[in-house]
Amino acid sequence: MATPGRVLVIRHSEVDQPGVFAEAMTDAGIAWQPCDPWRGEPFPALGDYDAVLAMGGPQQADEEHLHPWLVPEKALLRDAVARGMPVLGVCLGCQLLADAHGGAVGPLAEGEVGILDYTLTAEGRADALFAGLPAAPLTMQWHLYAVTALPAGATLLASSSACAVQAWRLGARAYGVQFHTEVDAALVGATALFPHYVAALEAQQGAGAFDALVAETARHEATLRANGRRLFGNFLGLMGAGLRRPAA
Repeated sequence: MATPGRVLVIRHSEVDQPGVFAEAMTDAGIAWQPCDPWRGEPFPALGDYDAVLAMGGPQQADEEHLHPWLVPEKALLRDAVARGMPVLGVCLGCQLLADAHGGAVGPLAEGEVGILDYTLTAEGRADALFAGLPAAPLTMQWHLYAVTALPAGATLLASSSACAVQAWRLGARAYGVQFHTEVDAALVGATALFPHYVAALEAQQGAGAFDALVAETARHEATLRANGRRLFGNFLGLMGAGLRRPAA
């Protein structure tokens, strides 16, 4: 019998938690171990894990001069993909995964923030990660940067009107998603810990935009949570072929 599995969760701030994804792992009996490189924690050996989840964060993918740990994180992501491990990068994690494999990341013409949908490509509709999801799932978007060129050999899975690269796959089991399908209203509200995020949002959308976003998230929370649980459940399903087996 295979072991339940273990997921390495790379967090980039106190706010960027796995949220709904953590619930899915707990319900599936899958252990997860956080790693907080922004606190100075070293990255563990990948041999102890069955999958990697890289969360969002306030950093930018090219800020190695400000955050030197971005260099070993990108190396870890390259190693995980080379091993054929299931990898999921969310927002910043999506951008780091692309940058680590020769893709490009840059600013959007206008930031994409709100409870919005994205549109699956034909390849996305056929991909295991999006099985059971609608063709235009609702999610939470909050990003000023995005992947502007995919790594060689990557497959585009989803786009939106503001952001051409919303989801993509590299190889069989490595994915980047620009959107935040892991969040609920509590996690969105916790973004208040980053006043510059709130100020930037309200400069773009007007005073009260942050509170309006939290309220909108709460209104759509059942749908957002269902979509998040479905997507991450699909991701966990990719772990099956690669799980460690207990010693004899």
